[in-house]
Formats: sequence, structure tokens, C-alpha cells
Amino acid sequence: MQAWFVIFLSMKNKNKIGSFDIEWLLARHPSENSDGEDACLMQETKYNIPPEIGEAFASRLGLGEGIELYRAVHHLENAPFGEMTTLFDVRANNPEPAFNAQIWLSGMGCHLEYWDGRRKPPARILAGPGQDTFRFAKEVDATVQIAGGGTSEMRSVYVPESTLWSLIGDSAVNYMLEKLGLTEGVKTVVLPMPAYLSPSLKEAISEQYAGPARRLFAQAKVLEYLGGLVNFLYFSEQKNDRRHATRVRELYDYLLSLEGRLPTLSDLARTFGLSAKQLNCEFAAEFGQPIFAFVTARRLEQAREALLKSDVPMKVISQRLGYSHVNHFNAAFKKKFGYPPGALRRAKSTDFA
Repeated sequence: MQAWFVIFLSMKNKNKIGSFDIEWLLARHPSENSDGEDACLMQETKYNIPPEIGEAFASRLGLGEGIELYRAVHHLENAPFGEMTTLFDVRANNPEPAFNAQIWLSGMGCHLEYWDGRRKPPARILAGPGQDTFRFAKEVDATVQIAGGGTSEMRSVYVPESTLWSLIGDSAVNYMLEKLGLTEGVKTVVLPMPAYLSPSLKEAISEQYAGPARRLFAQAKVLEYLGGLVNFLYFSEQKNDRRHATRVRELYDYLLSLEGRLPTLSDLARTFGLSAKQLNCEFAAEFGQPIFAFVTARRLEQAREALLKSDVPMKVISQRLGYSHVNHFNAAFKKKFGYPPGALRRAKSTDFA
């Protein structure tokens, strides 16, 4: 009988239910014998580095369905402080893309990643506590380096794409990869993450349990981490949406208060803390027009009102509205209303107005 662990995820302004399929947690694995003992204990690997520099080792725990947990500890107190010490090269060509999350509890690590073969310079991926590394790739070709002068500790989890889909559902997977920035052509990113996400991976490899209990505990922690990551990304987006909506409303009020020549889009972007493109797009989404189309339309409406209700010269009106030449004002006015401003003024006492 299939078992399900259900979490609720609110995504894209819709309430969706993502289901964690945990049948794989309950099924017997080849690594277990009939007595339930864990024949696949954590595998320890000691790195081959000069003893005068220090020592380092890694632990690996397989969880089934291709999921693997890693713990690495590097004691490099005798290495030059802050200098990167090369530990090993890693090359892998997996049957399918895999998601990898890596957190640092202390110290600093660097991956020199070769995305297009070793004929080109590698991408330098530098991470430490609070700066987590995320990957989604089928092939890995990298040189691993660790900062010297102290002890560093890392946790990492690998989840194959098909397993990830079965755990949290395709919509949650696609959402997570999109928000992390692991889109087509981007294999690795380093992002600031809140401290409350790290304990799930930190505690996943535990010495308190043995046999099936150890694996079950680790599996639960992996699910906890993935669920926490997706929820963090979702609520961060909602928070950003609310903050951006507030800024767009502030921009709207600011534009209404402006007189004379308008600031540039770059100036507005700096004032309101968003990129020019993002500010313009979000304003258009909220008010139906890009920023300057909105301002132009409003100012031309004001000009039409002024022409109907006053005798202020058109040249003065155009200057006050920020036009560099009255001919530019005339052209914009005619484009919007279908007739030139002079015709409106001449006929303001007729039905033409």
C-alpha cells in the first residue's frame, strides 16, 4: 500500500498540494539483511593530502533511489591561512541530471567548475556559512579547494531528477529550480540562505542511530530540508512581491507629484531600489502602461485641461510639462487626441472641445 506525506504549498497565487511519495522509505533495500541490520554503513574516505598540511575526510550515506548524503571535515590548521588548498578533482557523468545542495557549517570552499571542457577557464564557485551552493546538472567536472588555516565542515545532498519529481512533484521542482536560478545554461549558483534551513542537512547524518533507523532519520531530514527550501523560496517571493507592490505605488504617487522635466528611468530605478527593467515591468503590470507612457498620457490630459480653461501660451505649457520644444508637444498632443492643441484652443467654445 502506497504511503504519502503531504505538504501544502501555496504557489503562484494558487493553493496547490504537493505530495511526498514515501513508499521508497518503507520498502526493504538490498543493503539490509533479514535481521534489519544496516549492511551499508557510512563509508569513510580520507583525502590524500600531505600530513604537514593537515587531514581531511568525507562520509557518505546512501539513502536509496540514488539519494546520497555527504559530510566532509577538513583540518587544515597548518596550511597557509586563507590560501586555497587543492584536495581532489571530481568528474561524474550521471544517467540523469541531479540536484545538489551544499551547506558550509564553518570555513570556506571553492569549486573550480569546468562547464565546457577543460580547454576554457573554469567558473570559480566560492561558498561559506550562509552562502549555500546549488547545482542541477548531469555532468560534473571540478577541482575542489578548501581554505587553509583552520577547520571547515560541509554537508551535501544529491537527489536525482526523477527521484526529486517523485518526492515533491514536478510543479514544486520546476518552481524551486526557477527561483534558485538553475535555468537552462546555469548549472551552479551560490545564494544567501537563512540559518534555519541548515540544521536539517547538518543533523541528517547522525551517530545516534544505526541500521534502518539511521537511514529513515536521514530520509526524513532530506524531506524536511527540501520542503523548507521550497517554502522559503515561495514566501520570499511573496514578501518581495509585497515590497515591490509598495514601491510601485510609491512611484505612482511620486510621478503624479512631479513637475517639469522627468527624471530618467535609471534615476527612478536608483531612487526606488529596483532595476530599470524590473521597475518598468512591474509598473506596467500594476497600471497597464510603462512608466513614461503613463506620465505622457497624464500630462497630455493636463495640457488639454489647461488649454480649455486658460489662456496660458502653448509654448509655456509645453515647457512646464517638460517638453524641450513646442513642436514636440504639438506632435504628442495630436497623436493622442487626433487634433493639434491649437485647434482645441481655437474651438474651445464649440462642441469640438
